[in-house]
Amino acid sequence: MHSKGTVLITGFNGYLAGRVAEAALRAGYNVRGAVRDLAAGAEVQKALLELGCGGGAEVVQVSDMTEAGAFDKAVTGCSVIIHLASPVNETWTLPPSEVVRMAVSSTSGILDSALKAGPQLKSVIYMSSAAAIFDVPTEPGVYSEKNWNTTSEEAVTKLGSEAGGLHAYCASKTAAERAFWRIRDERKPTFSMTALQATYFIGPPLVPWKTKEKIPYSLSHVWKLLQKEDVPGPMLLYESTIDIRDVARVIMWSASNPKAADGERYLCASAVGGAQAVADILNKHMPSLGVAKGNPGQGYETGYPSAGGTIAFSSDKTMKATGQDWIPYETTITDTAKFLMQYLE
Repeated sequence: MHSKGTVLITGFNGYLAGRVAEAALRAGYNVRGAVRDLAAGAEVQKALLELGCGGGAEVVQVSDMTEAGAFDKAVTGCSVIIHLASPVNETWTLPPSEVVRMAVSSTSGILDSALKAGPQLKSVIYMSSAAAIFDVPTEPGVYSEKNWNTTSEEAVTKLGSEAGGLHAYCASKTAAERAFWRIRDERKPTFSMTALQATYFIGPPLVPWKTKEKIPYSLSHVWKLLQKEDVPGPMLLYESTIDIRDVARVIMWSASNPKAADGERYLCASAVGGAQAVADILNKHMPSLGVAKGNPGQGYETGYPSAGGTIAFSSDKTMKATGQDWIPYETTITDTAKFLMQYLE
């Protein structure tokens, strides 16, 4: 099959990236993954080959994505750039202002490189976050692409190191996305630019985490229940989730429809369940696990609507644009549980 061109994916060894690479290869693109550590990238290559779709994947090293010109070589010849890399691991260890600087520098830097990449480049897609669309503290309501976080950047500026990790993360995603759109307005590139915001990632990754300690916070409901803990309490801020396979699909839809997606924000939020819903789903579909029962049927709405809950999200715009619904929540939960079972001792 004739290739549609090369897609550069930054943060290639991240939770989402493997599924984006899979979707890109299946759609007929070649894939180039940018990583800090080549060994981590090789694991993604291996997983793609095992799926039967890895022949067109290569890996390049970008040791410091905040350096000027860091992505100049990586973007060469690319028709699509998907910027997933973000200083998430540093959020709780570095000063908040440094986390913001890293996120903004890497996003501005990859756009600087994109502007020099050549006329074959058709689309740049930035993976933002729902953290860029709500304030902290968060007011009850239904949030969409029309909303912006207006508090976290100011908190980091005023409070410095006392702002904390939550403000650091929210400010970094907000500031980086604002920089993304500011560069579009000022530089007026010939390529399409699109940003996606997502709620908590769930679903099975392409590449297993090396240890159970690496399992992300967003999967804590499933993981705690699999370990026979009681039904856990609520997640931080909200319960809305999205399957990473759905996010990968929306990213590739944006890449394949550059004119329609140009200048657009697309929110990805598919379901609001919560710990009790997860327990009920696992007891329904995987009863042999014997997870805690809690209070069946309590604390969530039938059908797990994404606009449910006190802090809710509407992804109507995204669903209308792509013409496709999300993976059913119960499917995502059972797929996630099956994947995580390998970490049970």
